[in-house]
Amino acid sequence: MTGRRKIGLAAVLASAIAVAIWWIFCLPSSLFSDPTCTVLTDRDGELLAARIAPDGQWRFPPGDSVPQRFKECLLRYEDHRFYTHSGMSIRSLLRAANQNLKSSTVVSGASTLTMQLMRLSRKRSGRSPLQKTVEIAWATRAEWRYSKDEILLLYASNAPFGGNVVGLEAAAWRYYGRPPHELTWAEAATMAVLPNAPGLIYPGRNPKYLLAKRNRLLERLCGAGKIDSITLQLSLAEPLPGAPLPLPQIAPHLMAFAGVSGYGGIRVATTLSADVQGTMTDLVDDHVKLLSRNFIHNAAVLVVNVKTGEVLAYAGNASGSEYTRNEANDMIRTPRSSGSILKPFLYGQMIGRGYITPWQLVADIPTQYAGFAPKNFDEKYSGALQAHLALARSLNIPAVRMLKEYGVPLFHQDLNRMGFSTMNNPPSHYGLSLILGGAETTLWDLASAYRNISAQVQWQGGLATLKALHFAKADSAKVASTWPMDAGAAWAVTEALSLVNRPEAEANWDSFAGAQRIAWKTGTSFGFRDAWAIGYNREYVVAVWAGNASGEGRTGITGLNAAAPLLFQAFNRLPVSPWFDAPLNSLAMADICQQSGMRASERCASTAFRQMPVPSLETEACKYCQWVHTTVEGSERVHADCYPTAHMQRKQWFVLPPLQEWYYRHSNPNYGAMPPWAAGCKPDGDDVPMRLIYPREASRVFIPREVGGIRERIVLKATHRNVDAALYWHLGGNFLGTTTVLHHMEIQAAPGKYLLTLVDDDGYRYTREIDIEGQY
Repeated sequence: MTGRRKIGLAAVLASAIAVAIWWIFCLPSSLFSDPTCTVLTDRDGELLAARIAPDGQWRFPPGDSVPQRFKECLLRYEDHRFYTHSGMSIRSLLRAANQNLKSSTVVSGASTLTMQLMRLSRKRSGRSPLQKTVEIAWATRAEWRYSKDEILLLYASNAPFGGNVVGLEAAAWRYYGRPPHELTWAEAATMAVLPNAPGLIYPGRNPKYLLAKRNRLLERLCGAGKIDSITLQLSLAEPLPGAPLPLPQIAPHLMAFAGVSGYGGIRVATTLSADVQGTMTDLVDDHVKLLSRNFIHNAAVLVVNVKTGEVLAYAGNASGSEYTRNEANDMIRTPRSSGSILKPFLYGQMIGRGYITPWQLVADIPTQYAGFAPKNFDEKYSGALQAHLALARSLNIPAVRMLKEYGVPLFHQDLNRMGFSTMNNPPSHYGLSLILGGAETTLWDLASAYRNISAQVQWQGGLATLKALHFAKADSAKVASTWPMDAGAAWAVTEALSLVNRPEAEANWDSFAGAQRIAWKTGTSFGFRDAWAIGYNREYVVAVWAGNASGEGRTGITGLNAAAPLLFQAFNRLPVSPWFDAPLNSLAMADICQQSGMRASERCASTAFRQMPVPSLETEACKYCQWVHTTVEGSERVHADCYPTAHMQRKQWFVLPPLQEWYYRHSNPNYGAMPPWAAGCKPDGDDVPMRLIYPREASRVFIPREVGGIRERIVLKATHRNVDAALYWHLGGNFLGTTTVLHHMEIQAAPGKYLLTLVDDDGYRYTREIDIEGQY
């Protein structure tokens, strides 16, 4: 062999090696890098919503398989030898070359499906010999990397189907409104012929050509034995699809949240139930139509499975009005003023840390702390009532007083440990208003926290094994193992929130209550801007918000009338759940005083043996019952220094602090006030420490009229021995207000005689009859 031949042979060999190396590495690591739609499916794989890809194409993320009908149609139309060739077909290439030579132009490309997939990947439309050679090389290499089914799936996911529709799944939804696995033979055949010339024929363009291509394919399928003659005739009779259809959008707010939470551009298998989601969406829309009569335009509902933490429905807002009323705002994730919706957590912590029993009397009296004077919604006072009733009635004053005792910093810490993510300011920023809406929260955080109450009752501390609230099946976050509420306290909260005879009965709440028992709480923010209603049982939590996303308040927006009806409608559409079993390991039996609700002492005349949370065993024994010595008739109090001890009667007496007693007696006529002291028996220093400065004793007050006939006001003045004392003013049984330091009170009253009563923090009372004169 000559040197020249050796050099030539070496060059050929080197070229062959170079070509082989190029062939091995010619295929990119990923054939397609195009952006894809964000797709949400429900727990059973049903499409909930889809968002168009960033490049403006409807291109779904790849599925897991190719429907059999589409596969049969595609292979019969494009490449019936697909499973036998290695990426290219020599027979097809020779046939195409002969046809092209005879026609002096390119009339056939002889491309296999694999070669067509490579052309799609390379985004080249030319048919030059060089382009064809590269396609062949890529195709044969792809056959080594991918299985045949993987190649089919790549093709079905990336083939053009006309307009801005890419991929079989997007096309099936856009043209037929169904997933591709549900397509008929005629529909599958239409899908199979579209990628061949997507710019020339697609639904709405050149329908005659599209129909002819589809029908020829159906006849070929029948000739090959893939369908029978009856199926052929029925398929030929099916019409072509019309204009593209809108894709389902029954969870648009969850779609928006998923897009900014790391789920953009992928297929998200959610925990939602399409049926429950659709139902809740309809309920929200119908409810907002009613609320809009009062210019309330927004509402949201979140439904959660207690055991799994799975979100079953995520209706972030109403879907009407074409988003002209801020319906695009996701009110499940938007922080809003909490109103009184946090009260159950304070009540639970007071019990769980051994401050109170569930039945213990708490004060409901005029209250003021450094200028902060909370009022109940009805602006009335009961003096004292059991803690669980104070929670059920959502009274503001007992809640503020309990928070004062418990401590704002500790409660703020508890709320953060419970998962409230929006209370990021220091406790001093919120102060005592924290319990009345001074902080913002979200419907998501509320649903999570109320769900944990239900879980605590059922699993008694086993929350660490549960998943946190989540809407994506792949989410595996756990509930914090240090969730602070005691299981017995959670049981007490649940019992209080499930009272059937709710005090709101005067508002006819029971007209919309369902048949099943649930624990529920409402809340209303300051200025009537936010209405909350949260309910739960063993199986579900339903969280509702209603109001205006713009923040505009409307008189009459309350949790009871704007949110609670939607809450009960939602529960009425869910399966009925049995009620909780008592968490016996977290409860204990003990004697309580039937009058004070505190742990019984030897001074309590009437006691009951009741089941209570274990921490309540550490609470203070009853302080309201005491021994009282009276005359033999029992009508007056006495003591050993003023009355014969042999004739004294020793009685157990329930005695509230004076200020509480003042209001308690109005709503509890059976309350037995302490007997007065017998003559000569009143202890020293028991005089009243306040006096009225104006008007003076036995004086009359004249109120003139201003110009225009408006009656002027008069200023009553009083003094108290303790400069820091607060005085509570009442005129004729009506509460006027509270004064501190400077005890001046303006009044405007019609002429007549009135009983003026002053009460201080210690319950001392001072009464005076005043005579107001003036022209009517």
